[in-house]
Amino acid sequence: MSKSENIFLTEKQVAKKYQVSTRTLHNLRKNGKLENGIQYFYLGKQIRYKSNELQKYFETSTLTY
Repeated sequence: MSKSENIFLTEKQVAKKYQVSTRTLHNLRKNGKLENGIQYFYLGKQIRYKSNELQKYFETSTLTY
């Protein structure tokens, strides 16, 4: 798989992969820490997360609750 390819994950897959709750993901979106079009997008009513962009986000940021 090349670096330019992106894998799209569901909210449950992201929560499991990064060991955070789906509520935490909701709060990150709501508070603008995850940006629509950058780390995630809507596919109809469903949310899909961009694996590469999320990896960058979690590597460079510190979660505060």
